[in-house]
Amino acid sequence: ENTRYVGLEFGIHGVKPYRVTQVVDRGFGDCKDTASLIYVMLKIAGIDARIALIRTSNLGLVGQEPASLSVFNHAIAYVPELDLFLDGTTDTHGMRETPGGDQGALTLIVGPESTELRVTPYVPADQTLRERTFTVDLEADGSARIRGESVVRGSTAGSLRRRYQAPATRRERLQESIARRYPGVEVTEESFEELDPSEPVRYRYTAEVPLFAERASGELLIGPSASRIRRLASTPTRRHPLMLGPPGGFREVMTVQLPPGHAAGALPAGGEVSGPFGRVSVRYAQRGGAVEITTAIRFTTARVAPGDYPAFRSFIERADALLRERVSVRPGGAS
Repeated sequence: ENTRYVGLEFGIHGVKPYRVTQVVDRGFGDCKDTASLIYVMLKIAGIDARIALIRTSNLGLVGQEPASLSVFNHAIAYVPELDLFLDGTTDTHGMRETPGGDQGALTLIVGPESTELRVTPYVPADQTLRERTFTVDLEADGSARIRGESVVRGSTAGSLRRRYQAPATRRERLQESIARRYPGVEVTEESFEELDPSEPVRYRYTAEVPLFAERASGELLIGPSASRIRRLASTPTRRHPLMLGPPGGFREVMTVQLPPGHAAGALPAGGEVSGPFGRVSVRYAQRGGAVEITTAIRFTTARVAPGDYPAFRSFIERADALLRERVSVRPGGAS
């Protein structure tokens, strides 16, 4: 919190950290400076630590020969006893919320008397989860008033803390995020709990959506909000690995209160698609004058090899078909 990340890499300091005392006095440093600072602080506390040179995962893996420091573009700290990587360049991630670029990355762990070349682990998918609850008051013209609540855990929480760090811009940025799914949305209320890196990100909001339901032939069509999954496998073949990012999940429970005088037709069957890449499920239920849609998406792999891409594309197409099912809402409930 007291040392800002600033990359000033002049001369030898493109590869050599500044002295830790100088980093502390100036209050800033680049990645290897902050990694060195964490290393020294842990050493003073009697905790065994290392410096870990990182080739961030977006750059991909490389062969182990010939040896070269130029393949690494980042540096963080490592605690062997806990198998814990600590990135000093971020103040919005918790200790167990390893930033995405540091996961699945080639690393050279440098100790006082040894080195180890390995790949950093991924945070388990069940620890990186975005949960969302929607309550929707649907109007006969397809517009709606929505009340939402979100809880985000894991490495993605850090980027949200950074995005919503400034209270003055929270509503605007939240509105931009929701508008990707519901164009023209206007967020009328929002509240965030304290964005503490030791806690999940939690926030609530109310918004007006001019076109929540699709209109077609005198009926309204509603379905899951997660409908952009097909873009993950948009090409028929691949020559290079497909990087999906760290494993993680999404779960949404959407309760849509139907307009007066309207009723839902037969609910879609829903179902589940699962395989080595993850799992997607959609469930529908009718509760009085409301329709409840529960969507769960989990990816358990971060990298799809070209040879596995056809199977992954098939998985995405079947999952996409589930997410594109719609509930028909009509006046009087005619089916």
